[in-house]
Amino acid sequence: MKKILLTLCPLLLFICVAKAQVQEQNPTDLSKKFFEIYAAKPMDAIDYLFSDVKKIRQVNDDITAIKKNLKMTIDQGGVNNGYELITEKNIGNNFKLQSYMVKYDKQPVRFIFIYYRPKDAWKIYTFQFNTNMDEELTSAATVDQLKENK
Repeated sequence: MKKILLTLCPLLLFICVAKAQVQEQNPTDLSKKFFEIYAAKPMDAIDYLFSDVKKIRQVNDDITAIKKNLKMTIDQGGVNNGYELITEKNIGNNFKLQSYMVKYDKQPVRFIFIYYRPKDAWKIYTFQFNTNMDEELTSAATVDQLKENK
């Protein structure tokens, strides 16, 4: 019996450590899961993103507003043709921004996720989306032209 127990203890310890590592999700994993859900049920993806946020009345109202605005944006965009990472920035090891473009038929929509890790687990800190990517691209081109004229 002791031999079996001594053999099982390291195995159980390995399984526990492996399970903890699987549960430790990084921002890329969280965003990927968000977009997996988003492809089929966009509003459920919003619920997933904010699932670990304490629900108080103001937060619930904010989430409802996000869903309403997102639904209007989706309705105007046409068919969702997937997503791609635009950029990733971070401050230190515990604060990270990821910007993605969702490719709708009629217009691209940018999603910005800011994740924060106060202790062991990453959580959403800020989420926003917009459709003004063309304005920023035009503005960037203007700035480039100004630099060339110097």
